[in-house]
Amino acid sequence: MIVTTAGMCALALALAGCGGQSGDNGAASGTVPETVKYAISQDPGKLNPITNATGDGVQLSNFAYESLLSMPADKEPTGNIAKEWKATTTEATFTLKDDVTCSDGTALKASDVKATFDYVLKDAKDSQYNGVYVPEGVEVSADDSAKTVTFKVPTAQSFLAEEVGQLPIVCPAGLKDPSAMDSKTFGTGPYELESASAGQKYTYKRVDSYKSGLPSGTKITDLPKTIEVSVVADQSTQTNMLGSGDLNLVKLGSSNQDRADAAPQYKSTKGGSMPMSLFFNQNEKRPTGSLEVRKAVAEAIDRTEVGPTITSGKGELMKTLLPAGSSVCANTDNSAAIAKNDTEDAKKLLDEAGWKVGSDGVRTKDGKKLTVKILYNSTSGSEVAAGVELVQKELNAVGFDAQITPSDQYTNVIFSGGDWDLLISGISATTPAEWYGIFSGDVVPNGGNWTYNADKVYFSLADKAAAQAGEDSCPDWTKAEEQLLKNVTVVPLAQSFDKYYAKGFSVGTDQTGNFLPTTFKAA
Repeated sequence: MIVTTAGMCALALALAGCGGQSGDNGAASGTVPETVKYAISQDPGKLNPITNATGDGVQLSNFAYESLLSMPADKEPTGNIAKEWKATTTEATFTLKDDVTCSDGTALKASDVKATFDYVLKDAKDSQYNGVYVPEGVEVSADDSAKTVTFKVPTAQSFLAEEVGQLPIVCPAGLKDPSAMDSKTFGTGPYELESASAGQKYTYKRVDSYKSGLPSGTKITDLPKTIEVSVVADQSTQTNMLGSGDLNLVKLGSSNQDRADAAPQYKSTKGGSMPMSLFFNQNEKRPTGSLEVRKAVAEAIDRTEVGPTITSGKGELMKTLLPAGSSVCANTDNSAAIAKNDTEDAKKLLDEAGWKVGSDGVRTKDGKKLTVKILYNSTSGSEVAAGVELVQKELNAVGFDAQITPSDQYTNVIFSGGDWDLLISGISATTPAEWYGIFSGDVVPNGGNWTYNADKVYFSLADKAAAQAGEDSCPDWTKAEEQLLKNVTVVPLAQSFDKYYAKGFSVGTDQTGNFLPTTFKAA
């Protein structure tokens, strides 16, 4: 889920190499170093790949765990654990590759894949992937002799293979004691966790027996022996560390990109869209449980001001919830359905809803102030913080008592049914069907519906879209998303693009902007 920040020193000089020539970690230009030193912005906490869906948690998970499919950016899905697959809207069958082995040397069987889904369904029901990568009511069967895993769902899914194909698969040793996955790795990926120091560093070593997900022409020895991941909250600090050689791979956004772009020795790779949206808590006990209040919030906000602020002038206003670079329903444009800035109408809506302006400019109703708490990721950086402050100012101008509540554990807040009304975040999904999983089902903490969305019109439209397969479903998914915007369940704000910077090598990314550990390549 997200990033950014800013700052200055003799930074251009640092990036140009004033910190010495250690920036390549001993690797000559045009080679992949033995040790890649990378940074994440937020400590992931527990490493269980099934229950940790934070952005940095997923990045670490990608080192050690694979899914049935890989979803590279701007490309069609490719086989990861699976060598081939076929799907309808209600059934998908995957055939496993012959050389898939766990990091402990155990061969992965089709029944092991099934066991991961069973774990989500029976023991990890609070997983954020439940209802998204694990569809409601799914039945999973496995045939070890044929190396096939089959998924059947009672309700049609437009992108069934793509959805179930993204769940991280855990090896048998991990499922024997799921609590062990909080601090160890049990996957089929090219790396396994060697050591961990919470809040500081996570070190992964290469699994030399790994074969299954290597791109054509790539050998396991082409990949770094070690990936050292440091927790560095501030991106300006990360940029400094790139220049000094303490890091040799960084993911930067906004103004920090200017500094790295100015140093020609660094190879940059687009890291996927960073879509920032405004989400609403529709719990009927919250002020934002009222449609009139949500509309007033949306109309009080000027996206043409908030968008450039939150992306440091490098972004573009969003036209849809789907991120740029998505290979699914790529031409969706719901701009017309997104609320337009109209402060006078926002005030009128609040007047009609019974929220009256007091002498202090704050509206009240039945003796209660119109207080809304704006939650955001405190590690997202100064640009996001500035955008949130602008939203606060715009809301206060029409009579809200808008209070900013930053948190570096904001996902815990929303998934536990915590205290929030508005969330500004880079939460993203690669298909419209994934949004359906997020915006439907049981509410938190018993389910994954953390917005408390109960829009039956949206559910009906989404059901119709889900009954159609693949791209044929996109027109109806567009209508379903349009309803989300009309109901003001979410307001897409703006998106920018992160970039990865490295010296002498490059990496490839998936549709969510995480880098794929099998894609290290000399630049």
